[in-house]
Amino acid sequence: MRVLFTVTGAPSHAHEMLVLGRAVLDAGHEVLVATAPSAAPGLRGRGLPSVEALPDQARFWVERLGGVAPPARPGTDYPGVAAIVDVIAGRPLLREALTGLRPVVDRFRPDLVLRDGMELAGLLVAEERGLPCLTVPSGTTNQLDPAAVLPRLNERRAEQGLPTSADPLGAHRHGHVDCLPREYSLLGVPLSPCLAYRPPSPDGRSLPAWVADLDPSRPLVYGAVGIALAALWRRDDVTALVADPVEALGGLVAALSEVDCAAVVSTGGIPVDRVPPGAPHVRVVERAPQPLLLECAQLFVTHAGANSVREAVRAGVPMVAAPLFGDQPHNAARVAALGLGVRVVDGSPADLADACRTVLADPRFTARARHARRTLLALPPVGEVVTRLEQIADAARSVAVV
Repeated sequence: MRVLFTVTGAPSHAHEMLVLGRAVLDAGHEVLVATAPSAAPGLRGRGLPSVEALPDQARFWVERLGGVAPPARPGTDYPGVAAIVDVIAGRPLLREALTGLRPVVDRFRPDLVLRDGMELAGLLVAEERGLPCLTVPSGTTNQLDPAAVLPRLNERRAEQGLPTSADPLGAHRHGHVDCLPREYSLLGVPLSPCLAYRPPSPDGRSLPAWVADLDPSRPLVYGAVGIALAALWRRDDVTALVADPVEALGGLVAALSEVDCAAVVSTGGIPVDRVPPGAPHVRVVERAPQPLLLECAQLFVTHAGANSVREAVRAGVPMVAAPLFGDQPHNAARVAALGLGVRVVDGSPADLADACRTVLADPRFTARARHARRTLLALPPVGEVVTRLEQIADAARSVAVV
C-alpha cells in the first residue's frame, strides 16, 4: 500500500501525520508526505519521505485579509468562518496547490490519501483519481461545519470537471482519523466513521533535573504559549492571525506569580530575557518536554492549540484555556464544555490567576480530566488504524477492477 499524506499550515500540523506515517512505514508500506514550506520543519529529521509541493497558506491569508492586520481579538472567532473558507477553498490557493500536487501523485501513484483538515487539494486529487481520502482534523477545520465549506468546494469541483455533491459530509465519506476519543473530540461537527487510536507514550526523553527540586508541597502548574505562535514571532511573520507571544508570556508569568503553586512556563524558544520576571516560584524556560512534564502536573495553562489539548487529555491534566488566535477560541470553548477546565476570555493576569485557583480547588475538573485519559487509553493502538486503512485501500482497488 502506498499512502500519500498532504499537510499544510504550521509545523504543528505535521504532528499527527508523523505518528500515522511512522505506523504505516512500520507495517511495511510506502509513505510520501506532500507539504508546504511552513509545515516542512515539523517533518525534518523524522524519517518520513517528504516533498514541498504545496503553497504556504499564510500568503493567501494576508491577501484575503487585506495585508497585515491587527492581532487577534480575544474572545472572538476572528477571522471568522467566511474568511477561513475563502482561503482554504479559494480558487487562488487550490489552483496553485493542484499544480504542485498532481505531478507528485503521478509519480508516487498512491492507493490512499490522508489529508490535513486544512488542506483540500488532496481531496480534489483523490476524487479525480478515484482514491479513498481520509481527514486528520487539525487547525481551524475543527470549528468548521462541513456545510459551510460545501458551496465553495463544489465551485472548485466544477472547475476541475468533477461531480458536485449535495452532501456536506461527502468529503469525509471514508472517515477521519483522530487521537482523541469521540466523546472528547475537538471537532465542532462529528464525522463518521471515526478511526480513533491511542497516541503513543511520550518519547524517551527525561525531565530536566531541576524539576525534581520544585517545591513538592505546592501543585505543579505548567504554562506555555505553543510552538506555532513562538515560531511566527521568531520569523517576524506577523499576520492578522497572530497575537503578541511576549505579551502573552508576560501576562502568564504575572498570573502564576499570584497563585500558590510551583510553576514552569515554556516560551517555545523565545529568549527568556524577553519575558518580564515573575515571583521566585515561577521558573521560565525556553523549552520543556511538554508531554512528559504534563504527566506530573496538576494544571496546564494553555492557549488551547489542538496538539496541546490532546497532550493534556493524554496526561489527564485539567486546563485553564486562554485562547489567542486561529482555532484556539473554538478549542478553548470545547475544553470548557467538556468539563476539562475553564476558559478565560480576555486573558488578563487577574482573570488567569482566578481561573487557576478555581481549577486547582475544584476536584471535579481533575476527575473529568482523568476520565478523559482513561477513555483515551482504552482506544486501540495506531497499528489498528493502519489495518483499517489497508482494508479501505483494498476495497477501493476491488471496485476499480470491477
